[in-house]
Amino acid sequence: MTFTLIETQPLTDIHSTGYLYKHNKTGAQVLHLDNRDENKAFAIAFKTPPYSDNGITHILEHSVLNGSEAYPSKEPFVELIKSSLNTFLNAMTYPDKTVYPVASTNDKDYMNLMSVYLDAVFKPKLISDPQILAQEGWHYHLENTEDELIYKGVVYNEMKGALGSPDRALYQAMSEQLYGSSIYAHESGGDPISIPELTQEEFVSYHAQYYHPSNSLTVVYGDIDRDVVFNQIARYFNDYELNDEQTDFTFELKAPEMLDYHGTYSITEGDNPENKSYLGLGWHIGLADDNLDIIGMQVLNAVLFGNNDAPLKKALIEAEIGGDISAGVDEFGWPIAYIIEIQDANEAKLDTFKNVVKDTLSKLVEEGIDRELITAALNRQKFALREAAISESNPRGVAYALTAFSTWLYDYSPFSNLSFNNYLDELTKLAKTGYFETLIEEKLLNNDHKTSVTLIAEPGKNDRIEKERHAKLQEFKANLTEAELNQIIEDTKALIERQETPDKAEDLDKIPTLEREDLSPDIESVPFEMTEMFEGTNLYYSDQFTSEIDYITYYFDLSDFEAEEFSKISLLSHLIGNLDTKKHSLSEFRKSVNTYTGGIYASNVVFTDKDGVAKPYLYIRGKALYENLDHLIALMTEAVEDILIKDKSKVLSIVQSLKADLEDQINYGAHVLSSNYALSQFSPTHALKDRTDGIGYFYYIKEVINQLQTGEETAIFDTLNETLHRLFNKARIHLLYVGDGERVEMIKEKVSESFKAFETKNDLPTARYVANTKESTAFITSQDVNYVAAATHSDLMEDKKGSDSVLATILRFDYLWNTIRVKGGAYGSMYQHSRHGQVSMASYRDPNIVESLETYYQAGEYLNRLSLTEEEILKYIIGTLSPIVRPASAIDKGIQQFGRYQAGVTDDDRRRIKQEILNTTADELKARAKFFENFKEDATQVVIGNKTQIDKLSDHFDQIKELY
Repeated sequence: MTFTLIETQPLTDIHSTGYLYKHNKTGAQVLHLDNRDENKAFAIAFKTPPYSDNGITHILEHSVLNGSEAYPSKEPFVELIKSSLNTFLNAMTYPDKTVYPVASTNDKDYMNLMSVYLDAVFKPKLISDPQILAQEGWHYHLENTEDELIYKGVVYNEMKGALGSPDRALYQAMSEQLYGSSIYAHESGGDPISIPELTQEEFVSYHAQYYHPSNSLTVVYGDIDRDVVFNQIARYFNDYELNDEQTDFTFELKAPEMLDYHGTYSITEGDNPENKSYLGLGWHIGLADDNLDIIGMQVLNAVLFGNNDAPLKKALIEAEIGGDISAGVDEFGWPIAYIIEIQDANEAKLDTFKNVVKDTLSKLVEEGIDRELITAALNRQKFALREAAISESNPRGVAYALTAFSTWLYDYSPFSNLSFNNYLDELTKLAKTGYFETLIEEKLLNNDHKTSVTLIAEPGKNDRIEKERHAKLQEFKANLTEAELNQIIEDTKALIERQETPDKAEDLDKIPTLEREDLSPDIESVPFEMTEMFEGTNLYYSDQFTSEIDYITYYFDLSDFEAEEFSKISLLSHLIGNLDTKKHSLSEFRKSVNTYTGGIYASNVVFTDKDGVAKPYLYIRGKALYENLDHLIALMTEAVEDILIKDKSKVLSIVQSLKADLEDQINYGAHVLSSNYALSQFSPTHALKDRTDGIGYFYYIKEVINQLQTGEETAIFDTLNETLHRLFNKARIHLLYVGDGERVEMIKEKVSESFKAFETKNDLPTARYVANTKESTAFITSQDVNYVAAATHSDLMEDKKGSDSVLATILRFDYLWNTIRVKGGAYGSMYQHSRHGQVSMASYRDPNIVESLETYYQAGEYLNRLSLTEEEILKYIIGTLSPIVRPASAIDKGIQQFGRYQAGVTDDDRRRIKQEILNTTADELKARAKFFENFKEDATQVVIGNKTQIDKLSDHFDQIKELY
């Protein structure tokens, strides 16, 4: 036999049986998680320790997917995105491992994905083609002798963006302090300063050493044919011999030599650095096999920081050290840490920070932790794990593979964390014996393996570093011989030629794909019915299996509110459930929520009906086991009806947390923000979204913080309470229920009773929502890279067909991918087309601005040149269907169906669109070229990015603003 079974484990918590095998020739281990799940997964992981900050593990992750022996096209990964029915397709770099997971519900597609990934990791073209490192990692870029020499590369630019985040900088400083003598002190993603040190020889040598079956761990999951799957894996493993050299992640644990680390992070030149420091406290708390204690620390963290009235968070808020406060267990890899972070802090208050933490924890040990808080935290954890076992929205096989790797990678059992209920049951028993107080003492109070990190805001730091880097490059260029200079130019042009040269048809044909007969025009019809709720409102319900969980959502119709009111409505939604109520303190309320429910939260959503009219709602969503329905309804109603908006410190803490979340969006999702801001100038719906969670909302939140800090809270509270009381109207409330249809009438009755105090006020006026003023805008941040968006509206694009979805796939993964990412060096790009005629394009972590805008405006030329065979169109059709046919959880299906109803989309519409996708022709695709030829004339441009680059292009924008 090729594989030998070495262990079998029943895994009832994840409804599976685990079979652990060893490949006889190489010793490689393969875990089969056997169950009836049709969403099959495959994941292979390699132990990949970084030895410097040159990003070799991250660049390899990108590069192995750039062609292989059996699949020699330039980017089989992208071809799979375009032409597979995958439910998951990605690759991830961690501090000590690199993982390549895929998933699909289609048997043939699953085997195709696995085949391409196995060939990619074991037989990549990067071994013989240095242009792959040049493109994905870094290269000297010089097209003409007189040009300035620059660095380009996808990972190089990605990490310039990633390391611009102070959160990432604090995390890296913490790992260096706690684990300075280990691989975990290195930036596995790569530091732009060190990435250009990576050579092709190192690259190839590292791959040969670590991308070996003996150094791999593989998980296959779901309803698979084990013999067929294992034979496919064996085809690659059998080419290797046993490698006895084991990758060992263990190291001698030493307390940091420097108890307090001080560094800086960059903010925009001219910005005031006062009270913008980041403070962190970190402790080493265990290793990857300390399963019980690690889960115990996660539960303890929920007790200490679960809400603003949680003991330690409340004490830190009252100490007024800074803004947003967060804490959590961080799994660096083999070592595990616990970190507390405060943003927008005064660095002089570091000692106060330490003392508050020490004193509060000491008091908890001395007096004992409220047992109800522990019970509530444990119940919430149990509910989340139970719900995850029935959720289909995210491939469970990928999640369980990552869970297995969290112990297996370090030669512990892969089953340890896949059986979690026993740990929670044990913690429930231990809680009665003072276990959590002992955990505080051992892991935090009496633990000398700890450190603090202070990052002080330094105006213009990134620009200064970039300027110095650029000057050194020009000095380097000046010292090159003519032959060396010509070689760089020749290499640059050769790389451009490679990027611009289409793959050979015979190479593309080698990538396995589905056939037309593998595709079905059918759609999944989600159960969805409607009955009257209150006078003029509806109860919508979706009868589905939910493992005895009730999912309830109250939707409050906001269509009479003016656009200018939506930022405060969004703020109100974040306050709901996070402040004291008339009946309970916040601590008591959250304790009840965690004890009896799976969570309650509020937010906003804006639908667009078939006529393009915006339909805004504030919603409150909750979930609980059937037995706790009464608690769920009572708590959801209390959250909105009895909320007390009067405590300045609590509101300020929530708003500071919102500001931190929005800054994270700017650091990690500014392409979405810039695109929405551009679309807001053509779409009333996007204009409202900008006010509820976009750039407009960010400015509003910053102003609210300023008002709260300068004593103007009364006016804010008055307007929020006035807005809240306008919601107390049955004529606004619609109900969505997902669960057992036989419970609908009972739930209707109980909800009706809970809102009996509300009046019914019909005949509310309907506000008229309009798009924002059209202005090309640049927003300055401290980042080194940019997020470049352009958007417009056209009557030509209003009649959206299924073929337009196929066109979107082509533009995303052919034109924009090749031009913005491959040639331009950006990390990614985006294309959107609504059924109401709005179109946008955007880039992600982009070194360019003008070049990317011109790429958008030249899309028409691309489409005019587009020539596709029937086979090529079929691939794009398959890729377009992939997100449409992905499985979803019961609650997500219900929410999606509610959204379709609000938008006026019927099952007949869905069938028509899917059939149009299947029937797409080349002529339909080329017909859209006419629109894109005029894109530039009517488009608005929005850029979030680097101050120096934006200032040089000031004539491209109607206004330039500072974002942060």
